[in-house]
Amino acid sequence: MDNNNYKSYFLKSVVVALSISVLLAVYLFRLGEVGDTEIQLLVTSLTIDIYSITGLCSSTVHSRNGLKIFSRIGMLISVLGFLVTILSIWVFNYETDLRYIIIVFFIISLTISHISLLLQISPVTNNIKYLLIVTFIFISIVGSMLIKLTLTEFKGSDLFLRLLGVFIILVVLGTIVTLILNWIAQKKE
Repeated sequence: MDNNNYKSYFLKSVVVALSISVLLAVYLFRLGEVGDTEIQLLVTSLTIDIYSITGLCSSTVHSRNGLKIFSRIGMLISVLGFLVTILSIWVFNYETDLRYIIIVFFIISLTISHISLLLQISPVTNNIKYLLIVTFIFISIVGSMLIKLTLTEFKGSDLFLRLLGVFIILVVLGTIVTLILNWIAQKKE
């Protein structure tokens, strides 16, 4: 499948999924009663929204040289995360240890999505390029730390949690500073 067909198919699938999600949510809010099935439908709707967004973010770099595989991995993780979550909601009724797998898929999807969006920046200077690379490293560290925390059933030492907090702040700072410095550098040119 060529690049345009691939992107077109994925985008159409996301639009259909989001439309179904919106219709489900509107239908449920119009009913007025919320029971187990309605909660499952709302969580399904939220799942569709989350993984559609992460998949779309990953697809933004699909046409860029050298990033096709990264993009496809991001989209695949989003699809797998969606499927595992839906299985947990409808087949296993939240009663299995799939919740850890769901959280790990969610973390990986968000990590890849964040990096994909930052890859939209075309660094104007080498310093901004290096800042972007360091921010990618911090994003990966936070993702890895969150996965470790999840797999240890959210038991982390005080030092580990403090380091996680520091790296989260560095991710936010790196993301914002990279965007602002690149914007300023573009204005100077």
